[in-house]
Amino acid sequence: MSVLFISRRADWPQQRLRLAGVNRYARANGWRVVPCSLRDSPTEALGRILEEVRPEGCIVECWSERMMLPPRLFGGMPVVYFDAPEAPGWRNAASVVCDDGAVARAAFKELSSGLPPAYAAVAPGLARKWAANRIAAFRGLCRAEGKTCAVFPQCAGESGDGRATRLAAWAAKLPDHVAVFAVNDSTAWEIAAAFRAIGRRFPNDATLVGVDAIDNPKADESAASVSSIRLDFERAGYAAAKLLGGLMASAERKAGCAARTAARRCAPDATFGPLLVEKRQSTRGRRRREPFIIEALEIIRRETAEGLTADALAKRMPVSRKHFERRFREAVGHSILQEIADVRLEMVLDLLSRPSPCIGVIAQLCGFGSESALRTVFHRRFGVSMRRWRESHAT
Repeated sequence: MSVLFISRRADWPQQRLRLAGVNRYARANGWRVVPCSLRDSPTEALGRILEEVRPEGCIVECWSERMMLPPRLFGGMPVVYFDAPEAPGWRNAASVVCDDGAVARAAFKELSSGLPPAYAAVAPGLARKWAANRIAAFRGLCRAEGKTCAVFPQCAGESGDGRATRLAAWAAKLPDHVAVFAVNDSTAWEIAAAFRAIGRRFPNDATLVGVDAIDNPKADESAASVSSIRLDFERAGYAAAKLLGGLMASAERKAGCAARTAARRCAPDATFGPLLVEKRQSTRGRRRREPFIIEALEIIRRETAEGLTADALAKRMPVSRKHFERRFREAVGHSILQEIADVRLEMVLDLLSRPSPCIGVIAQLCGFGSESALRTVFHRRFGVSMRRWRESHAT
């Protein structure tokens, strides 16, 4: 079974992680994933690519206006998008979207640890629904704690210099030790520059957290010291593949174009959220970054099914076992063993939701030493047997 993965820039870190998540699901389900980058005239190239590959389904990136490939172009083929737009031609398209509420909660948890007297939130210059959702969720968390949250007002059509001037004037009026949530890293860098312009420093005079954990070689020192929420793009890819698998199974069970159209009408959405907070100076975190934590998480996702152990993972890290375990728990919120177990059980649940394979084969595919070991771990975690769970959740 072939699945087409369409993106605009396959070399971007977000796309690499999404593809890794798709491949993780594909390996467990016997798919052949064909990556494809469409930069120029993607609409014209799509027909040729579909004719060459003849996939059973497609996973498509569509955040850029130059990558708008609506469902009608795929002729009834099951398609899952990353961030499908809300437009008539995309109505009810299956999509994987970021859980903006979870992002806001991660930001509030990081910022509230310093017990700030007040909060503030800033959106990018262009109005975006996801940005409004994150700010609304963040303000709700502030209200629940009895705290105020100042929101920087947007101004349509203003220049970059005008926004910078207005942002600096707004920042100067914020109270001392305010905690600021920027809905993405670009906005966080703008805030860092505004605070620097008015002589306020992080983390002494304020704290700040952004979203995306983007590495920007052009960023100045103040921007590079901004704490940021790294989103779980690998899980986004896995969720997209899982959603596509359900759509393809539904299309196989229902014959005819009308049935496929009906399946698209009820196409659900999937969500993904934060992976961890990269703590830097702006939230009193350490000045130096520790990329080995990100590397460890990627290895776990990629190699858990091959029997990866915490000991083997620790030996591949450039620090001592004790330091690695401590920093991993601080960054992720639980132990290395817990992360490995969670990833394995996620794979188990996906395979159990299908009529096959048998439970013994599932244990081998997901990295468990034996069928009995899997049964014990599963019952301890979910309180039911795998057979009972499959009877209740099978697709």
